[in-house]
Amino acid sequence: MDAEEKPAESDNMEERTLSAKNETSVSPNSSQDTAPLGHPRDNTGQSEAFGSPGDRAVYPPNIYAPQAQAFYCRDMEVAQCYLDGNADAVEFCTHEPYHNVLAAATYTLQEGDRPSRTGSISLFDVNPDMGRFELFYRVETVGIFDIKWSPVVGNVGPMLAQADADGYLRVHGLECCSNGGDSLSLKEIVGKKISSSMCLCVDWNPSTTSISVGLSDGSVSVVSFLESQLNVIQEWKAHDFELWAASFDIHQPQLVYTGSDDCKFSCWDLRDGPFNLVFQNSKVHKMGVCCIAKSPRDPNILLTGSYDEHLRLWDVRSISKPVNETSVCLGGGVWRVKYHPYVPGVVLAACMHNGFAIVKIDEEKGEVMETYTKHGSLAYGADWQRGNLSHKVKQNSSVVATCSFYDRLLQIWIPESSVVKQL
Repeated sequence: MDAEEKPAESDNMEERTLSAKNETSVSPNSSQDTAPLGHPRDNTGQSEAFGSPGDRAVYPPNIYAPQAQAFYCRDMEVAQCYLDGNADAVEFCTHEPYHNVLAAATYTLQEGDRPSRTGSISLFDVNPDMGRFELFYRVETVGIFDIKWSPVVGNVGPMLAQADADGYLRVHGLECCSNGGDSLSLKEIVGKKISSSMCLCVDWNPSTTSISVGLSDGSVSVVSFLESQLNVIQEWKAHDFELWAASFDIHQPQLVYTGSDDCKFSCWDLRDGPFNLVFQNSKVHKMGVCCIAKSPRDPNILLTGSYDEHLRLWDVRSISKPVNETSVCLGGGVWRVKYHPYVPGVVLAACMHNGFAIVKIDEEKGEVMETYTKHGSLAYGADWQRGNLSHKVKQNSSVVATCSFYDRLLQIWIPESSVVKQL
């Protein structure tokens, strides 16, 4: 299938998907009036590769992009900025002592005689102790669909993986600038075109030795990352339509979970070849599967989010049906789900056209504890800040970063719910 996108032209179009398939096609069990949500689309198919390192423009530390102006208040009630492009992903660094570093990515369709997809990665210093929210680095890239910081393993430093619209997988390292001092920047370690299709999602395995990538043609790639080299070691056609989720099992890294616009949720065992399907559920999700998150504490529990507006809780020992049959309706397509780094059973969800939600999940049910609706566009990126927060901030709960697409807004906020004040 060609990866086709179309820009939003009206409020109605803003509620239609960027699924990279033909506009006349919709996911099984859905209708034209309830087409799933996603990034905006163009009709150009794949653009020529223009994201090689030599084509990139880098903004040095402390030089602000013209449209990215940060605002903050000392009591951390709110902090915000507008990015240089359509915002679709935010990720706090997982490594000490860099928990203050927030990466934000963009994807923007540039129309014209030769349409192209452009993007950027911006790094911010988010320091709740000092009430500080500062942009300190930015690099222009091809349009980005997903970014992910590497997990903490041994003495391996922080790395940021990038999945982009030109079919490239890139890995950047966070390091001190060459001019000395404490300034940080991203340096591309390696980049490789792994597909003629668009790279839609990315995930690290727990040892950082391989990366899974979901592709717009429904395939999944497993790419080894050894000695600063990327090599595709397995690739197979996993789904019929766009593959929006491809996640390693953090407890059993030989397993990879995938979710797609074909409404199927699957699990694959990498030990016995790429076509060893462990299970596939095609009956529960009424629209495409957007995200998958394994519980960091319970090896049997897993969450899926779907365009059908439901967050579902699964027990992987009984995968034929969700643990909670009724699931949790969040009032918008569930694009991203992030478990709280410290509080068990608490997740942050990006709900597309219904803002963001904090959900408490236990064995019996899921309950929405709080919603955040101060974004004016599609809610896509969301993450919790990690690290040892000050006593003052502990009393005010966790710090959250969220971003929305068309209005290009990045927000830093603190939940009010008592469920996340158990630090």
